[in-house]
Amino acid sequence: MNARHTEFFGPDLGRGPFTSQRIETSALQIATALAQLRAPLGRAADDLRGHVDFIRELADRLAPDYASQVAIDVTGSDPYISVTIRTAIGSYSLLDCWLADSGGGGLTATAPNGISFSSGVIVQTVVNLKHYRILTPTSGVVTMTVTSTIAHTWYLAASRGGRVYYSSSIHFVGP
Repeated sequence: MNARHTEFFGPDLGRGPFTSQRIETSALQIATALAQLRAPLGRAADDLRGHVDFIRELADRLAPDYASQVAIDVTGSDPYISVTIRTAIGSYSLLDCWLADSGGGGLTATAPNGISFSSGVIVQTVVNLKHYRILTPTSGVVTMTVTSTIAHTWYLAASRGGRVYYSSSIHFVGP
């Protein structure tokens, strides 16, 4: 009889992780195996989501060139709204960022009054006040402020590694 047991959060460590010939897949398998050391005791949805985020973070650290996860937080209020973009790894990253009129949308037709970056380096201004290529600092965090005196709603799109992430709404009510 086989004395192995079933691992609910990854491969059976009796066999060990195997190489898949794709670095991003192997990194995820190794991260999953490592994450078993802190598998959540509870089975609540939030516990599982936290564990999945931990696995993704480990995989991104194991293969940083293949990490594409980007998180975007929108804070503040009219007329100055702060947008923070975080890459999954603490390293330099090149981000393609643009304002869209909807989640999943392309470049907006309406520009805000101003966009300023307090961290990150503007590598290229593709379309002024609408589309930029940004180099993150070693922290992987870019902070920008959008200002507008007109009533409009934008979404910030950030692309890294061929994937596009959209922020929640950046909503201005105007005068």
